[in-house]
Amino acid sequence: MEAISLNSSDMSRFSDFTILTTTYKTVHGHEITTDILYPKALTPRFEKTQDTVTCPILLRYHGGGLIAGYSLFAPFFNPWYLELSKEYSAVIVSPNYRLLPEATIFEILEDVEDHWNWMHKSLPQFLSKHTHGTIQPDLDRILTAGDSAGGYLSIQMGLSHPEQIRAVNAVYPLVDIKSPYFTNQMEKVVFSTPVLPQDTLARHIRKFREREEATNQKVVVSAPTDAERTQLMFSVCQHGLFGQFFPGDAVELYPLERLDAGARFPRGGVLVLHGRDDSVVPVEGSYMLKNKIDELDSSLRFRLVVRDGEHGFDHSAKLHDAWLWEAAQDVIHSWLV
Repeated sequence: MEAISLNSSDMSRFSDFTILTTTYKTVHGHEITTDILYPKALTPRFEKTQDTVTCPILLRYHGGGLIAGYSLFAPFFNPWYLELSKEYSAVIVSPNYRLLPEATIFEILEDVEDHWNWMHKSLPQFLSKHTHGTIQPDLDRILTAGDSAGGYLSIQMGLSHPEQIRAVNAVYPLVDIKSPYFTNQMEKVVFSTPVLPQDTLARHIRKFREREEATNQKVVVSAPTDAERTQLMFSVCQHGLFGQFFPGDAVELYPLERLDAGARFPRGGVLVLHGRDDSVVPVEGSYMLKNKIDELDSSLRFRLVVRDGEHGFDHSAKLHDAWLWEAAQDVIHSWLV
């Protein structure tokens, strides 16, 4: 990969953060967790009652093609999100969720919705308990964020909760899921990785289904750490096999169709970043989203920033790089005002 190293053992980017992990739901005996990260050095920017600091929330969804990755998979955790958290003393809430192909796309969306409900019901008490009452999450100041598949989930949550989310960020998001690029079974180069066998996905599905039959127990995957999982993701991308996971008549799966049906984003605005040379999620999908907003919701503050670079181009960026800092100002203001 050109833009992102896949060394998951290097956790140094999290060194300035305290990380708490808890289960937000259990499915078929499998615990699905969420991570809560907050800067070790907090500077109160909003209400401070005695020793309690009220912190805005950066609700971040991890990438991985809905197939691989997990909340704290360092290579997929955009460093500038961590800088944003430190800049504004924000709590990052980053859930895991069930993954394809063991789960369905409907179950993934169910998980992020259940996590949303958990966050509103249980996060304040959880943080109070584990920080001795020093941190209070501000559920009125939520910015959603995510890259790639996480960008898709950030967009989906923005459309589902426009009154409760201040603004939306999505980086090289999966938007135009019906594109032949994702659904036509054609071989393509993704990054510089060798092309994997076309039957990689079929063999994987056969293997876990045999396991389910042998154990009479549903296989649930939500935080895989094996390298084989990343290979599975690349194989699906290389051969255009996403279509089988997204029923074509289910409007709720497709952001562009949701907009056509009347869904709208938070009025605080949307910021989309995309690399012009993206071989995993072509930039055309983000242009389509912008065109759809221009057509249906022209008053929305929608910002699309396209720059040279591959999938993951922003991992080398710093929050205060002139282009990123300027691009982010509208959603930051909406988030924190």
